[in-house]
Amino acid sequence: MGFPRHAILALGLVVVLVGCSREKTIDESNIVAATPSAITIKSSRLSEPIEAAQAHCAKHGKNAVSRGGVPLGSPTISVMWGFDCVKK
Repeated sequence: MGFPRHAILALGLVVVLVGCSREKTIDESNIVAATPSAITIKSSRLSEPIEAAQAHCAKHGKNAVSRGGVPLGSPTISVMWGFDCVKK
């Protein structure tokens, strides 16, 4: 008998949707607020934008420390992440 055709199509659709929902990079439009002591970044719920936070804090000679994320909306698609910039 074989795998049902509709199951293969559904699996393909899920793979495409998951791939499209992942943010590949964090650009300036994702930065909600930034100061020399902290940064807040909005991203998909599938990724914590630690690299972008580290890059921002490094400009000020500091390391990024995550304060965690706050889900936005229901169902949760985006998360607002907060980072403190602390001395190295």
